[in-house]
Amino acid sequence: MKRVYLLLISITISLSALCQTSKHFTGTVKNANGQNIEYVTVVVKDMDIRTITDARGNFSVVVPDNNSPKLVFSHVAYSSKTVDIKGMSDKSHLDVVMEPSAYTLTDFTVVGKKIKEKTLKHKGLPFPGDVVFRGRNNIGVEMGITVKPKHDFHVKNIYLPVHKSTYSKCTLSVNVYEIFNKDSLVNILHKPIYSVVEESQAKHTLEITPQEPLVFTNHKGYYVSIEIVDTQSDGAIYLPAYLKTSYVRDPDSSKVKKIPINLGLSIKGFEY
Repeated sequence: MKRVYLLLISITISLSALCQTSKHFTGTVKNANGQNIEYVTVVVKDMDIRTITDARGNFSVVVPDNNSPKLVFSHVAYSSKTVDIKGMSDKSHLDVVMEPSAYTLTDFTVVGKKIKEKTLKHKGLPFPGDVVFRGRNNIGVEMGITVKPKHDFHVKNIYLPVHKSTYSKCTLSVNVYEIFNKDSLVNILHKPIYSVVEESQAKHTLEITPQEPLVFTNHKGYYVSIEIVDTQSDGAIYLPAYLKTSYVRDPDSSKVKKIPINLGLSIKGFEY
């Protein structure tokens, strides 16, 4: 009798797992002025499920109907927002409003100082092989470098070498954070920096220019990263690898991991 009872429990648990349902949510992300926000990362909290809003701020995500589902919205220019979707019905539409981050860019005035052009970070030694971002699996994953200038530094351009891209088109985001401690990164951009990469088999270098004054203050640490935020086809982008330390940031946990391979990001500007 005991064996039969245990068997019935096992069957009940199995059927319960098979009958687990999911819900489909759509939505639009806007700012306080009613403007749609493009390329917002949407993560189901504590689960390996994520998507990203399109250029009009729209998103679609399927969420397992568990006990306490929450969606976490993040964007380089806005404060992260968590939305509890417990109790919401299938096919619900969410209107999410995000607030701009509170970071203020440093004002700078150069008076009586010697200014010289400088490359803040070099690529390192070439490594045989490429760093490959393939399909949509790597959307939202950031990879980049840290810098700590000895003098104030005005960023003019950021350069990224590309071996080839088989996407018909993909959009990269360049993100810049100030490092406050080992586990705390604060975005310092008010305007996201995007660069569109067209399909190409030719090796080339992207020249990416900030859309606002960007100054690194002496002896402060900064994390400069790139991530894929949108693709228009299945494919991959191949970036030359270099032997120099870089850091990968996971959007689900926001934790940063140190790795010995670099994408070849370099930053040029003026030191004063």
